[in-house]
Amino acid sequence: MLRINDLGMSAGNFSVNDISFSVPDGCCHVLLGGTGNGKTLILETIAGLRPIASGEIWNDEHNITKESPENRFISYVPQDLALFPHLNVEKNIFYSQRFKKNQSRTSKEITEIIECMQLESLLHRSIHNLSGGEQQRVALVRAFASGNKVLLLDEPFSALHYTMKRTLWSLLSDMQKKYNLSILMVTHDLDEAYYLADDISVLYQGRILQTGTKADIFYNPNSIEVTKITGHYNYFSGKVSNVKNNDCLVNFTMLGTDFWVKNIGLNPGNEVILAIRTSDINIIPSSSDRLSNRSNTISCKIKNVYETSHYQQIVLANDKLADNNRNEIVIDIYDKNNVRKFEINQEVTASFPEDAIFVFKA
Repeated sequence: MLRINDLGMSAGNFSVNDISFSVPDGCCHVLLGGTGNGKTLILETIAGLRPIASGEIWNDEHNITKESPENRFISYVPQDLALFPHLNVEKNIFYSQRFKKNQSRTSKEITEIIECMQLESLLHRSIHNLSGGEQQRVALVRAFASGNKVLLLDEPFSALHYTMKRTLWSLLSDMQKKYNLSILMVTHDLDEAYYLADDISVLYQGRILQTGTKADIFYNPNSIEVTKITGHYNYFSGKVSNVKNNDCLVNFTMLGTDFWVKNIGLNPGNEVILAIRTSDINIIPSSSDRLSNRSNTISCKIKNVYETSHYQQIVLANDKLADNNRNEIVIDIYDKNNVRKFEINQEVTASFPEDAIFVFKA
């Protein structure tokens, strides 16, 4: 198990503070956050490449805070991969065998990993003659070959196309469980994070905003900043006009409507921000009988329709403020097999399910 207790470090004028989390054996912990928020700095500090300002780093029962990188028994795959350009693929992979024979994988285990990563035909190839995706796979196999039970991975699949990513996600997950590895990974890919992570920490300006299971992070965000990092949301400003039991009525002046939302300790007069995922809003033709008895609805017109390989995106404009981009509503429909045919300028109704709305004090 990798344990990080109150870690603090700095690089120039930027600092990271109060970082605490653990990565149990056989689990993957993902660091999410925008560029420049400290994710790589944390990995480099845990690997022993940067000095620590405060806190402790533990690998199982060993306090490795002051140990040199080679004595931490941690494998680190940085964004630039750090492959040896003067060695071919095979020699890069088996490099650790020269120094840590008691720790390294057996040749049979390494061969199995090489085959899983589809590198067996590239073993005698020069690093210079590999594609970016091939180099990433070599770096991953070299990390496994070291025999270390803790792996730090910084954007490990960023150079791969989608199909190869999906294949390697599955392979990484299988090897993590087979070898009981603790994996700490940085990624900007939300699908990748959800596929691989057991737990996630969201970083913002050098601090952890929220740590929890992937379900906690994606479906129970604790702040606006977390929603901006973990998904695609619509945001609207409003003011509480009434409180009734566990619900409160919020007036959205710019949208010309009121919504009932869950009460999070709000009082009349409180200014709030509503956040709802683009995939959680229902879009209904205005002529449909499905509109009866629905609350939290807005009459709109379709402004644009976009198609991607995975979903259909509908951009709505409030019928009263059709030219105001701040009041556009974006809806992503992933069930393309059952999607309705929508057209620009069609009148529709957007329905906001109360249990899908997150409300934060402004």
